[in-house]
Amino acid sequence: MPEYDDTKSQLVRHVSDLARVLADHRHGQAFMRDFLERNPKHPTEERIVDDRVFLLGLDELYRTGIKPHERTELLVAAREVASTLGLSPTDVPVEGYYGEDDQLREYFKLMRALQKVDASARARVASLRDFQRLSQVAASPLFGEAAFGGMLFPVGRDPLARALDSIGKWSVAELVDAAHRIVTESDDYSLVGLACLVRDPVVVTALRESVVVYAAAATMGVGTLPLYRWRVSDEVAKRAARFVATFNALFAEEIPAPIADNADYFGAAALKVGDISGRCVRIAQSQSPVKYYHWAIFSGADKLLGVHEFWHEELWTTARYRKALPENRVGPAAVV
Repeated sequence: MPEYDDTKSQLVRHVSDLARVLADHRHGQAFMRDFLERNPKHPTEERIVDDRVFLLGLDELYRTGIKPHERTELLVAAREVASTLGLSPTDVPVEGYYGEDDQLREYFKLMRALQKVDASARARVASLRDFQRLSQVAASPLFGEAAFGGMLFPVGRDPLARALDSIGKWSVAELVDAAHRIVTESDDYSLVGLACLVRDPVVVTALRESVVVYAAAATMGVGTLPLYRWRVSDEVAKRAARFVATFNALFAEEIPAPIADNADYFGAAALKVGDISGRCVRIAQSQSPVKYYHWAIFSGADKLLGVHEFWHEELWTTARYRKALPENRVGPAAVV
């Protein structure tokens, strides 16, 4: 296909995005250490890297690391497999960060098309290296337990997905509690599983939006300089280490190890995320009539983040939800 070579060339330009971000951060940290040695009385600000900050930072590094692969090698693979099967991209609303550019949008729509193909098509594509690579990514424990259900590609059954199957009447509180019980009784270390481990619905919503298709330099000048302090739970750090090792092996990337010495990487990455309010993700849907169950992050009048759960006959994306927020319709009032 003519797009193949063009996309492969972009891999060379973009695949080192995460490496550049980490290199810039190391440069900034070196500057800060040198500056504080020469100016020991310069004001500093202690910033705690707790479970929420750590996981939002890990999520940002995950996004930075995986998007170049989705724009390039994985898009090329999805095009090749879809072409072999005679498929076109599915015309569906683009969820999560996949609406950022044309390449991510195409990848999302191709994967949605491929996820509808049943396992009987495996013989036609099993020998393709591109199919094998897509299967390797889709079946990764990064996204939970791989569930095929008679289909060509698996979807990740993370603890939240399993909680949805175990509860008859859904609510944020009950689902988060159920997902927490499920993850503590398993060895799951998926991105959403880590969020379920800390029992934080805001983090669960934010991180689930990142994996929807599969289920910072220091301040310069006179301002205060950040000093990050590690306060991450031992179990979260232990499972996150497996997530990081799996991601780095799967994509040949360099997310730092989740240890106290690297607190500044995750703290700075979480700060880079900025305002996560407005992230909206479809959690599930009913069969007949078709209605979609969503969770969305919003900031209330007290500036504290909360999770708005709602059903709607149309699928709401982050872009749509955020478009409603500037009109001062926060939380439930955003959905009309």
